Amino acid sequence: MQKNCGDCGYAIRPAVGRFLTCPIKEAKGEEAFEIYFSRGRMAVLKSILEGKLPLSKELAEFVYQCSECGNCTEVCHQTQNENIILNTSKWINHVEVWDALRKDLVEAGYAPLDKHARLIDLMNTEKMKNPYGEPQTKKYEWAQGFSNVKEKGELAIFAGCTMPLRQTETLKNMMKIFQATGKEIAYSNDEWCCGSIAMRIGDYESVKEEMTHNLELFKHMGAKVVFSPCAGCYRTLKKDYPELLDEDLPFEVKHITEILSEMMNKGEIPFKNPEEESVRVTYHDPCHLGRHMDLYEIPREVIKKIPGIELLEMKRNRQNAWCCGAGGGVKSQFPELALSISVERIKEAIERGAEILLTSCPFCVNNLLDAYNSMNSEVQERIKVIDIIDFIASKI
Repeated sequence: MQKNCGDCGYAIRPAVGRFLTCPIKEAKGEEAFEIYFSRGRMAVLKSILEGKLPLSKELAEFVYQCSECGNCTEVCHQTQNENIILNTSKWINHVEVWDALRKDLVEAGYAPLDKHARLIDLMNTEKMKNPYGEPQTKKYEWAQGFSNVKEKGELAIFAGCTMPLRQTETLKNMMKIFQATGKEIAYSNDEWCCGSIAMRIGDYESVKEEMTHNLELFKHMGAKVVFSPCAGCYRTLKKDYPELLDEDLPFEVKHITEILSEMMNKGEIPFKNPEEESVRVTYHDPCHLGRHMDLYEIPREVIKKIPGIELLEMKRNRQNAWCCGAGGGVKSQFPELALSISVERIKEAIERGAEILLTSCPFCVNNLLDAYNSMNSEVQERIKVIDIIDFIASKI
């Protein structure tokens, strides 16, 4: 731990004026004893460091019931109280602490958990290189038929695994936007998984080959800007790669919303005439874009520039946005837990009066849609869950 936890309880239920903090605690309800949220986890960590509590498989089952959303860091008393002056802007970086514990559990042989282990095995299978068990060649089918997709170029896409294998229509809609603006992009048919899933589980050793492979791939492509439509891939490429490879990347990493913003600022996207009545939309901040990478305003700037849109903010937004529940391996190992968290987020969007819930992360889209599909028809008639890419493509 970087500093000692003060046991103040803000990471459970913040002071007046703040909203609920830990999605796992709220989803667990009466079952949510201390080990499920930040203060209890910090106490466990202290006991481990003092040699009073051993690492174990039982402990791992609790540790992985955390989406690593980072909201506990944002509301931590020491990081946000204006009356406390520190030499550093962050007293405890909880996500890094949770990552370190997961890494220790993996190295000790108590993790990954069963479903997590299968994801990592698939990611490292030579003819797959993705966590979905699909042939590697299938990842590139979405790009066939687009004349503006090249093998080399200064603007390159890292498509990731989830969109090419589970949300291909969103990628095709992205290309519809690029075609409308006359832009070419480079895309390789030898892209491997970025390694985000394995890293969030704590298995850093298994991703070194993938990282080196992808880095050399983009060098060969002549990329000066590499963008991704996946929040997890974006975070991994921009933050984890230079840290773990211990070198500066020879290209700039951007998220798709940053590319869209640049095109909008230049007036390159040919929008249709706006509808007579504006559509009420709200935006869900993906944790890997927001709290992990401080990318809050650019997605909102993109949304505001879409004709005929009224952007409404949910009560929990930006730094204190409610997690969708899918991150940190929760969706794969504890799907019902992830689902219940997303249900609350959809209810919040409806409560705000939004007709459309927009986001820009395939994991958020997937989990929010699963929650949406589990809710009754009355709810489904009131709101839709849409990726920003798909929404923009429908307006041109």
